[in-house]
Order: sequence, then C-alpha cells, then structure tokens
Amino acid sequence: MRVLVTFAAEAEFAPFKRRYPFRLKAASGSRSGKGAFYRCEIKDVQLDVYLTGIGWKGSRESLVSLMRQKPDLCISSGLAGGLRPDLEVGTVVVAREVLLVNGGQRLTSRPLLVQLAEKTGAKAVDTFLTSTSVVCDAKTKQTMAPFGDVVEMESFQVLRIARDAGVPALSIRAISDAADEDLPLDFGQTIGADGQIRYGRLILQAGLRPQTVPAMVRFGRRSQRAALNLTMFLDKYLKDLRQHSAQWGVEGNVEVAAR
Repeated sequence: MRVLVTFAAEAEFAPFKRRYPFRLKAASGSRSGKGAFYRCEIKDVQLDVYLTGIGWKGSRESLVSLMRQKPDLCISSGLAGGLRPDLEVGTVVVAREVLLVNGGQRLTSRPLLVQLAEKTGAKAVDTFLTSTSVVCDAKTKQTMAPFGDVVEMESFQVLRIARDAGVPALSIRAISDAADEDLPLDFGQTIGADGQIRYGRLILQAGLRPQTVPAMVRFGRRSQRAALNLTMFLDKYLKDLRQHSAQWGVEGNVEVAAR
C-alpha cells in the first residue's frame, strides 16, 4: 500500500518525522528545484510526506508528480483553527467536505475513509474552510462559523490535485486554536516565501510586543501537543487502513469529487 501525507509546516511534521525512518528524496517533475519530499517503508506501506508550505507555497508540479505515482490514498494533514465552540484544542477532526473560501468550490471525501477515521478516533465535521490568509482573531472566526467547522489553508488545493489524478483523499487536522481565541500575533507576517515560519521574524514580533510573549509560549506548547495528537492518530489510522484496505479500496466507492 502507498500513502501520501501532506503537512504545511516543518513544525507540524516534526513529531511524525521522529516516529519513522524518513529519508529526504529529490523531487521529480519540478523545474523550479523545489518540492523535495520524505519517504519511508513501514512493513507493507510506502509512506511519502510532502510539505506544502503554509498557504500552499510549495511546488505544485512536485505534488502532481507524486500523485502520478498513484498512491492508494492521500491525506492532507496539519493544524487548524476551530470555528465551533465544542472543538477543543488538540481535537483531531476529519472533513466530509472542503470548501474554498474564495470562490466557493467544494470537494468531498470518500465516505468510507471518513468513517474509518471516525472509528480510529477523529471527530467528523461537515466542512473545512480553506482560507488564503491566516485567521488570527476570534471575531473573524465568528463570521466564518456559519459556513464551516474548521479553518485551514491547504486542504482544498491538495484534494483538488488528488481528484485530478484519480487518487482517493481526505483532510485530517488537529485543532491548534479554539473558536473564541485570538492568536497571540499575526503569524502571516512570520511566513517566508517557502511557506515556513521564519523564527527570526517571530522573535522580532515578540520584541516589538513583549506583552505577547507568555501567550506565544502557551500557544507554542499547545500547538506541539496538537501536532503530537495528530501524529498518534495518523499512526493508528495507517494501521487501520492496512487492516481495512480491501473494504475502502473497493472499486465503485465514491472518490473525492467536485460537487
């Protein structure tokens, strides 16, 4: 079985990376030189991981190339903001559909894969909203809540590439900030051209607003716990996928498709 998992940021991937013997692989199909990915073999599973960058800053052609290798499944994963009061920090959630905020396009997930994620311990929600910008304050989350349950920045693009390649896909996230929370700073200003956090910019913001440092430390610790919860879930989900592969892989099940 071949599984492709995407994360946005190195920090989201870090606990998962420590868990398995990944090797960095050169990208194929990327004229820009971007798009290296990670690979490891776990028993009968070939596991690839690609980092999209926050807000989709990675190499599209590299992900397309990985999809052309026809993995049995693609999982868009990482951290996300909750839009519902019952989604506590650290909760692992799986989306029945993903909605692009700018444009209103929707993609749906293969139902059996969502059901298996529920059985594995994820909380199924109706809609992830894929935003083009970092949502930093509770007031903005409140305005988005009527349209979705979770906000993140990459799932729609990943699922669309998977759909175009005929690869079953779904989005699974861990909540890093609750619906009623403001982020301690504007993380959009700390992201580099590659979509990764620039810690020098983070330190600069902290220096300009020292009163935010305790909140930043708390947010960092909770994000680490959420990333660890996601890793533990993915580990179990991969094992469950192996056991149920005949069921969810049956031809004729509903694949990721545009509505």
